[in-house]
Amino acid sequence: MKEPKVGILMATYNGENFVADQIESILEQTYKNWILIIHDDGSNDKTIDIVKEYKNKYHKNMILIDDGIRCGGAKENFNHLLRITHDRYDFDYIMFSDQHDIWFPFKVKKSLDRMIDVEDKHANKPVCVYTDLMIVDEYLTIISNSFWDYQKIYPYNNTLNRLLTQNVVTGCTMMLNKIAAKLVYEIPHEAVVHDWWIALVVTAFGELSPMHEATLFYRQHRYNVVGAKKWDIHNGIMRLFSKDGWLRFKENFKNSSIQAKALLDKYSYLMSKNQIMLVEHYINLFHYNKACRLYYAFRYQYFSGRVFRNISFSLFRILVI
Repeated sequence: MKEPKVGILMATYNGENFVADQIESILEQTYKNWILIIHDDGSNDKTIDIVKEYKNKYHKNMILIDDGIRCGGAKENFNHLLRITHDRYDFDYIMFSDQHDIWFPFKVKKSLDRMIDVEDKHANKPVCVYTDLMIVDEYLTIISNSFWDYQKIYPYNNTLNRLLTQNVVTGCTMMLNKIAAKLVYEIPHEAVVHDWWIALVVTAFGELSPMHEATLFYRQHRYNVVGAKKWDIHNGIMRLFSKDGWLRFKENFKNSSIQAKALLDKYSYLMSKNQIMLVEHYINLFHYNKACRLYYAFRYQYFSGRVFRNISFSLFRILVI
């Protein structure tokens, strides 16, 4: 039986300090039938030089898209990579790689094993497998053994109503099957981040499957664009009741509503009537009076997975927006 071919998409930008470590960890994967495709977003450090050195040495396993296009951010860069992959290559599965992490040697193999198992149970459906992460500092000192525990994320809260409010899927842990990759092709500008958008699309039409196991070191350093922030009740209260915290909360909800509208605009023709109503009411929460917000928030359970976050999300939508 022919081994499935995995395409690994890496978006880089000014990653000279850590990109070699990440590439080395991919080269050390126990599963070998993969191609690493890298697109740089206009780095002004030595990132491209480092990537080219590896490409020249491992040319059979690496492709550098050196097209001079500046995408303007990680979401846009990954979208560009998805577009290129869709147009030029035929992979069985797609994975996403950040430039500063370190993959465990079994990452691709374990993700693939889970993927095949899920596909056997859900034939001809889009599938996304995702895992936990181990958080480390820039020197690889462990901060937390579990990203999910550190941020109080409940990874099984991956239904459409819950994902509208909070993302529980981290892009660098994802594996998509071919059906999912084709479905999420062309991520819209309104998407908050690429992994949240992909999770929304896959859960609407297929299967999200979490693996309760860390498959990489998620490196925290001063150059992180998006990092892991510890969540506990004290920090949650401080964020909610500080002026800046409320403003960020309101802005995050507004952005998630815009994202939800983009989801409806792009995929309503594939959605059930119940799904359309669920998404429409989430979009319109911003415009309802407080009584209606309370009713629809609890009717459709637009909550995250933890008690404190449930309370805060509910009160915020009802009393503040």
